[in-house]
Amino acid sequence: MKLIVGLGNPGPKYKETRHNAGFMVVDRLAEGMRARDLGRRWHGVAARATFAGETIYILKPQTYMNVSGRAVAAAIRELNPDNQDILIIYDDLVLPLGTLRFRPQGSDGGQKGMRSILEYLGHHNIPRLRLGIGADTILTPREFVLKPFAQHELPLLRGMMEQGAQAIEVWLHRGIAVAMNKFNGSVVLD
Repeated sequence: MKLIVGLGNPGPKYKETRHNAGFMVVDRLAEGMRARDLGRRWHGVAARATFAGETIYILKPQTYMNVSGRAVAAAIRELNPDNQDILIIYDDLVLPLGTLRFRPQGSDGGQKGMRSILEYLGHHNIPRLRLGIGADTILTPREFVLKPFAQHELPLLRGMMEQGAQAIEVWLHRGIAVAMNKFNGSVVLD
């Protein structure tokens, strides 16, 4: 059993913002896996799928980004997965738009949703997939992450969403070391 968590903010106001890149990737993953909607669960919305004979739970916390740990902790309490069977997917404004970066563990890197998760869990041993959303030096980080993607960025965003979903499938099937070797770096568009 695996638990995949995409971070973002609930509601139509935030739907297309940079901070919801994690939601966008897990939505693409769930669609490709034909995941069954489980509705509201663990302070979020959840789905269940089967991949290579294994049960996969996909969670989108509805607690708002800065309290994501509450939802993740609730899911972990019920499902009891091993740490290496959890993957957190979230936006990273330090990485250039279109960049994917797996890490087996580590700090929050300034991302408040990941910070909340690490605080709730009390350790840093959680695999994650960071999604580059770029950085804008004119806006504050808060203003930037709550801003929608520009029209000219949409092809790169779509490529990152597609490749992010593929990267998660590789992580599921072959593990984080293979996923890191194959996907860490910039998204290549056809």
